[in-house]
Amino acid sequence: MFKPWRLGSLLGFPLEINPSFLFLLGLVLVAFGGLIGVAVVLVAFASVVLHELGHAVVARRLGVRVVGIELGFFGGAAKMINMPTNARAEISIAAAGPLVSIVLGLVGLALGKLGLPFVGLIGWINLIIAAFNLIPALPMDGGRILRAALSTRYSHVRATDLAVTVARVVAIGFAILGLLGSYQLLFLAPFLWLQGTREKQIARMQWQHDSGVEVLDRNAWDDRRAPRGTGLRGFRIVQRNGRMVIETD
Repeated sequence: MFKPWRLGSLLGFPLEINPSFLFLLGLVLVAFGGLIGVAVVLVAFASVVLHELGHAVVARRLGVRVVGIELGFFGGAAKMINMPTNARAEISIAAAGPLVSIVLGLVGLALGKLGLPFVGLIGWINLIIAAFNLIPALPMDGGRILRAALSTRYSHVRATDLAVTVARVVAIGFAILGLLGSYQLLFLAPFLWLQGTREKQIARMQWQHDSGVEVLDRNAWDDRRAPRGTGLRGFRIVQRNGRMVIETD
């Protein structure tokens, strides 16, 4: 929707800011304590950058190409071109960000007890970032870990569908809490719902790319028994090399 602005780079990863982030700063400036509130948000987003840098570094080591880190209204994202090739790699990449935040949080709290209260606040911010990202709701880190764990038993498409179902339950819970007074969660609930739909679409496109077929039977996606990207339950109708083909288990 908005074209991001490049701020520089960290460890070879371009760092970009989406204009929606400026909207967030303006909102905080008006509603949450003026310049002090904005300073807290800037510290939080610096922590988010380090969190996403953890994802990016591990992804690069595992052969996943990362073209940058982008900050926006809902946080940050390490923008990956290709996806992890197996469940262990996806779990490693997804867990790297929360691990960085937990380490920063514990160090911050330890320094806070030594008489540095603002550093202690940074520690709490990082622990909150870690806990929030570990909620099992795609596209958050906890949701990616859940999807990877499910993919050891189900196909990637089926595992994504199950993880998105959990994410939508979380989104409904956020909406209810938002109506009860936690208004900021009202912004996040539709975001989770829409991003879940996007994750399902990406999983299907990835399956088609990996298998080299075009699936025309919508029931073919409901695969509970086959390993990732292979055989489907019952029968399926596919187009292979320009011809319609019926395949069975």
